Amino acid sequence: MMKRLPFKRIKWPGWVVLILLGLFIVIGIGKWVGDSSAKEVDKENTIEFEQVTDETERYTILVTKPIIDNRSLGKTIEAWIEKQKETFLSEVESEKDQLGSGSRAHLTIQADAKLGAKDTTSLIFNANHLVHTGSSENHVKVFTVDANHNRLKISDLLTSYGKTLENVRATLEKQLKQNDQYNKELIDQRLSELLSAPDSWNWLAHEGSLIFYMEKSNLTENGEGPIEIKLPLEEENTAATAEREPPLLKPGEKYVALTFDDGPNPNVTPQVLKILKQHQAKATFFMLGSQVEKNPSLAAQVASAGHEIGNHTDHHMNLTKLGESRIQKEFQSSIQKIQDATGETPTLIRPPYGAINSEVEEVASRNGASLILWSVDSLDWKSKNVDAINQVVNKEVVSGSIILLHDVHPTTADALPRLLTTLEEEGYHFLTVSQLLAMQDHYSAGTYYGNT
Repeated sequence: MMKRLPFKRIKWPGWVVLILLGLFIVIGIGKWVGDSSAKEVDKENTIEFEQVTDETERYTILVTKPIIDNRSLGKTIEAWIEKQKETFLSEVESEKDQLGSGSRAHLTIQADAKLGAKDTTSLIFNANHLVHTGSSENHVKVFTVDANHNRLKISDLLTSYGKTLENVRATLEKQLKQNDQYNKELIDQRLSELLSAPDSWNWLAHEGSLIFYMEKSNLTENGEGPIEIKLPLEEENTAATAEREPPLLKPGEKYVALTFDDGPNPNVTPQVLKILKQHQAKATFFMLGSQVEKNPSLAAQVASAGHEIGNHTDHHMNLTKLGESRIQKEFQSSIQKIQDATGETPTLIRPPYGAINSEVEEVASRNGASLILWSVDSLDWKSKNVDAINQVVNKEVVSGSIILLHDVHPTTADALPRLLTTLEEEGYHFLTVSQLLAMQDHYSAGTYYGNT
């Protein structure tokens, strides 16, 4: 929201001075954004720019934008520029009685191109809105592209470093909340929404680091301007690897893998996440693509909490009654929806009803995925009773068990606190399925049930 100050007419030559001031501000921010974050674009990767101006009695608009062949990227950039114009012109309209006759508002959009790591180029836009004397707004937008000027998702780059979005989210949240400058002003809901939408992040890669630019207005009530956060990729990669590795267990210690099917569910999954956090337990959530599509931010929240996400197909159909092409579609459609929501690519598949045949196994193998069944069925889907769920699991669990639960039944969430406490008292550690497989040296595609 733009600050409201008593308006003073900006007359010639004052408006010329203000244009120059705006340019200096934009150029200064451009240098700030580019400082230690990227190199000058070399001759082989040069991107040319053009300037477009629009001048009326009430305002001036100066836009510098890149000339690129990629139509899709061009449309995306143009849409962002148009949004800046619309916002600016809306403010101009609200002050139309104060503008004109030598008093003008000014919008300056400056663009720059910087080379980054992994043959990436970042197009950095700085927009300065000046409608009131002594009050302006600055906005930063970054589009990172590959050598062919195709826009990159941050998950594309993380994959090349062996990283996951969940680690990046956790680190961003930690740095923001530990920063004394603005941690008290952060609005948790806005932070959660921002972290769950990685495609909206402004980022670039440079010499083993990821650099993020977040606007204070998206995180606080009154803040303006960008926040810069730098994440060392090498250190983060080490941390990510450590988190994926199973904990070191002493001889005689016991472990189980908790798994939750059919979600994410907006009523139950948040309760399950809260209880798991209280017990410092990690689990594997086998999600339906159709549910992820309905609840993408919740799926992202599960990933951000450090839990593993598996594929439970798109529509929970009995795969043994489908042909290979439809089985493949059920797998791939769900994978795509999970990727779009979380940036994660699931490599574990749990077939609905545990139904498998040679065709299901063949399609899973072609996709390099492991079929994960279970050794302990809590029957929560059947009993929907807290005591019954606890009795079944406690009776059948052994070290190495894969426990089947569902994060769609409220009674499952109600049963979870006692279940986890009892298992902890019996000496069990909670692993993700991938950690369990790593312990058992199972990394290849196959079918796994856990110990019985």
